[in-house]
Amino acid sequence: MNKPYRLAPEQLSRLIPELGYGFVTDKVTVDGQAVDYMVRQEPENDDDSGWVFYGGGETQAYLDNPDNTSVLSLNTVANYDPAIIPFLTYPPGTEIERQPDGRLQVVSGHTERPQVILQPPVGPGWVDIAGRWTFDSSELLLRRLDGNSLVLWRPGLTFWISLYGASTADCEGRMAALLAQTSPMKTDLEQRVADRHCQAAYRLQEEVDGKSQCGTYLFGFAEGGDIHLAIYQDDDTHQASVRRVWDTLRYQGA
Repeated sequence: MNKPYRLAPEQLSRLIPELGYGFVTDKVTVDGQAVDYMVRQEPENDDDSGWVFYGGGETQAYLDNPDNTSVLSLNTVANYDPAIIPFLTYPPGTEIERQPDGRLQVVSGHTERPQVILQPPVGPGWVDIAGRWTFDSSELLLRRLDGNSLVLWRPGLTFWISLYGASTADCEGRMAALLAQTSPMKTDLEQRVADRHCQAAYRLQEEVDGKSQCGTYLFGFAEGGDIHLAIYQDDDTHQASVRRVWDTLRYQGA
């Protein structure tokens, strides 16, 4: 059956990593309603995410007709309603409903926030970090919160980003103090003083899970606080993307 989906394949974009498939009603994918209720059941196989998405108003007779539902990737469902993205890492047993104010909210099951929360991707273009820092990316980067860190990534390249308050008013002094504590094995050290901030970066070859991995550590220091970026790449073919962050890092806080 060829359904008149609201979005054609060429209109779909990559919003989240591959997380399997979910069951979604035509209220969302054909009628264009926002997701009104979503529940995660126990997955039946490796490809099954367990998620079921409803647009609201589905009767049992409607659901009993298989022509009214589809099994689609979670990325596809997120294209129809990006508001579901932050909830997709909640475990089986979680129920989420649309509230009168339009927000989705966990209403039963696992109500504590998971360690990892997905967010809509950023780029290409300027990437805002908490309204305080920004840099330019030439490519789309997937995004998640992982504990207290913001993680941006694409195949072969991952940015772990953390923000800190300013311990002193002396930006260059803070930069010097941090660099004094870094590994003596670091290479390619660079430092730069700009109008509103100063920054430093170096590379370090490390052993991770028994494998050699090259990391770039980039730091920005400003009167309103600091930004630390730990950037990991599979190989040097991604170095131009790392360099772009160094070249375009800006402080935009008050």
